[in-house]
Amino acid sequence: MPTPSPIHTELEQRLIDHIAQYGPITFEAFMEAALYDEQHGYYPSRRRLSRSTPVGTDGDYFTSPASHPAFGALVALQLDEMWRNMGSPGEFAVVEMGAGGGTLGSDISEYVQQELPQFAPAISYISTDLVPPAGSDRVGDGSKLPIGVTGCVISNELLDALPVNRFIVQGGELKEIFVDFKNEKFIESVGDVSEGEIAGRVDPFLDSLPESYRGEVNLKLGYWADSVAATLERGYVMTIDYGFDRPELYKPVRIDGSLRCYYQHTLGQNPLSRIGKQDITAHVDFTAVDHTLMVMGFSRIGKPSQQEFLSNIGIDGFLRDISDRVAAGEMRRSESEEDLAGIGSLINPEGLGRFRVAVHSKGVEVDGEGGRQLTGISGGALLSEGHSAPTLNASTVDHARLLRSSNPFSQSRPHPGEIPTWEELFSDEP
Repeated sequence: MPTPSPIHTELEQRLIDHIAQYGPITFEAFMEAALYDEQHGYYPSRRRLSRSTPVGTDGDYFTSPASHPAFGALVALQLDEMWRNMGSPGEFAVVEMGAGGGTLGSDISEYVQQELPQFAPAISYISTDLVPPAGSDRVGDGSKLPIGVTGCVISNELLDALPVNRFIVQGGELKEIFVDFKNEKFIESVGDVSEGEIAGRVDPFLDSLPESYRGEVNLKLGYWADSVAATLERGYVMTIDYGFDRPELYKPVRIDGSLRCYYQHTLGQNPLSRIGKQDITAHVDFTAVDHTLMVMGFSRIGKPSQQEFLSNIGIDGFLRDISDRVAAGEMRRSESEEDLAGIGSLINPEGLGRFRVAVHSKGVEVDGEGGRQLTGISGGALLSEGHSAPTLNASTVDHARLLRSSNPFSQSRPHPGEIPTWEELFSDEP
């Protein structure tokens, strides 16, 4: 008796029909469909159709904004310094690309109103996302991006979700990995490189890469830089994500590349399964980030780790503030442990603390050119001095509770340095 053919989803069937007509497709095209198809892609399905979110304990992954409002508060302090460095203009727009549910924007705006009264009248916060949540009054789509503002364009874990091309080394030559469909299965297919830029980025490292080495090239970064340049006339760009400069990204030991899939807080490496139902990401090529922005007239300021960036601003002051409130009887110890765990997770060197905070500028005098430095990059007097730490219970938006039993990574250890983050548990390190 013949084996019945599997039932394919509508998205899978459209991909199958396209491949049957035109042949194998680039992985970039496959990833674009899997993540962003208007009806059945991962992000629209999670945000529009089910009115759920891919972030947090009920989703597939955590982010820094979801971990604790201290992340937004510390970024707010850095934005305040940027504003002052630019001469305190009457209007300072913060434009977030890839805002998701809008948690970061809410945390930043709340902290500015509560702790930064001089900055508050000048700041406007605009949250945008390619796929905004259904019915959201906080996050708009790409049509809401302004043009020619003064301020800061910010993103957190946006670039890692841009579709990528994949390559493989075979017989000492660079080949591209395509997606095909045969024998009722989506499979990999290897062929000649489809875009010259792929070879242009990888060729300098080709002689050092072993046979069967796999990696990714993000050709979408140029479009992102175009959008940033159109949005920002004068000010800063703050790009927070995980990744490496190109020599580190294409190290021989990273033989399987950095492509990762996440489904219900479980790590996988098969993007050809659960199509439209799992997240797919790849580490950011920060060399390409620098290059694409510099082509658009931006200058690189620095790229510290998130741990260094938040420590320079004064995250330790927030930790001390929480402890002082407990000692003064202003906060219950059980409440403080949740806050300390959440704040500590932001600088865990084996987790979120490994992320990079790349800062660029345009039309701004920076340190060394007669301008002022940015504390998050260069250090100096702590920006958190004299300011209170935000708390989970006082926030108007929900955050992950790292010590709650409902959290898939709940731990009995209350010390923030001992709480493993989602990123730590699913490390990409070889």
